[in-house]
Amino acid sequence: TEIYTLSLHDALPICFTIQREPGGYRVLGRRIERIVAMTDFDNEEGAASLQRVLKKTGISEALAKAGVHEGDTVRFGKIELEWSA
Repeated sequence: TEIYTLSLHDALPICFTIQREPGGYRVLGRRIERIVAMTDFDNEEGAASLQRVLKKTGISEALAKAGVHEGDTVRFGKIELEWSA
């Protein structure tokens, strides 16, 4: 388990932890879990916006370092996603 603290623009820092768990990975962190929960996945721009947030905050890079691969399951709170780079 690694803990990261990164800033998204001038907003409050996004702190998160990545855990390997059976069947995939879990990203824990109040702000990122809220951002993912509020994402409209039925809207293509909503999903694209989330991908930008994950890249800007370093979460995408941290997941890659943790060993996540295309098609792996990544959970954010109650939301479960299939990872695509």
